[in-house]
Amino acid sequence: MRYLYSILWKDHSRAHLLWAFLGTLAGFVLLLSGIQFYLDLKQVLSENRDLLDPEYIVINKKINIGQTLGLSKAGFTPEEIEDISSQPFADQVAPFLANQFPVSGYTDSEQFPDFYSELFFEAIPDEYIDVKSDDWQWDPKDGTIPIIIPQDYLNLYNFGFAPSQGLPQIPKGVISMIKFRIRLKGQGQGNYGDYTGRIVGFSNRINSIMVPLDFLEWANDKYGYFEKVDPAQIILVSKDPTDPSIIRYLDEKGFDTIREKLKSSRMNIILKFIISFLVVVASIIIGLAFLVFLLSLQLMISRSAEKIRRLNKLGYNFREISRPYIVLLGILMVGVTGFSLIITAVLTHKFSTMAEAWSLDISASLHGIIYGMAVGLIALISLTNVIAILLSTKKLCK
Repeated sequence: MRYLYSILWKDHSRAHLLWAFLGTLAGFVLLLSGIQFYLDLKQVLSENRDLLDPEYIVINKKINIGQTLGLSKAGFTPEEIEDISSQPFADQVAPFLANQFPVSGYTDSEQFPDFYSELFFEAIPDEYIDVKSDDWQWDPKDGTIPIIIPQDYLNLYNFGFAPSQGLPQIPKGVISMIKFRIRLKGQGQGNYGDYTGRIVGFSNRINSIMVPLDFLEWANDKYGYFEKVDPAQIILVSKDPTDPSIIRYLDEKGFDTIREKLKSSRMNIILKFIISFLVVVASIIIGLAFLVFLLSLQLMISRSAEKIRRLNKLGYNFREISRPYIVLLGILMVGVTGFSLIITAVLTHKFSTMAEAWSLDISASLHGIIYGMAVGLIALISLTNVIAILLSTKKLCK
């Protein structure tokens, strides 16, 4: 075997093989480190998403001029609700129920200044509401309507409206103690009902004035006379709000939501775009390096064509003659695999150390898929080159 090596490798320059080795190594490091980086950051985005604490996303349709002019409707049809429910990212979906009659609220106490306002009510099943209170129930005999308002409403009053109007700021506890009158107006003169209203909580999830679902269904049956319309809002429960398909689906359908809720999803899309770009660049580098390997080995074989023919006439089979080139290829491929994994592991450790300073918990070791991908790609490149070497030497030996 040493005799074959000395004959076939004599007078051959290895510089082109070295550049092919370095090019393949650079492509592998870029590819493996990019995928490792993506997997780490995806884990960071989703590690705090407990399955018992899913994300609640309120969806509505984007308002356009057609809806303003009454040419189209802003509500969700049953078919659209069914389509949303069938999406992979949707675990639960529920429409909002709105009041079908006028609602107004006013104060009726000497301890508080007179206040009157037209209101609106909405309701969804209790499991979608983030406020848990023993008072959140409707009893027709008692006549007290429990109400949940958004935390943002209270903040707007306390930190915006009240200071600008010289009014006192009101803490949550005081507002919860206030009882006011709610008037529900049915169709026709004198068809109305006065009830006591009481704020029992403040929601950070739903930006609407909420009442119990059983109350609003009862009130709509008794006082409702507005034309029944499709629900204007849908609440969606997703266990993986980082799923980029959520934003894509909303944009395709013309739906909208509070985009801050889907910040992690947008980040995931950006990461996938960056990683896709890196994968394309790395693939081009690896492909070019593969061609250099292939052309270099073919050049070495063609330059040794006369020696190969003589060796064949001396009784050497083309497989034996190919062995030195295959061994050389194997050494280079093992070197690429080993060095690329070592360099990627070093970069991963450095990135993990940097992440600790940002209070991010990122693994300092390589993911299993990285090893599998490195071995798989090297095996594919090696197999292709081995076949090319065997075919070339066989052709010369004929």
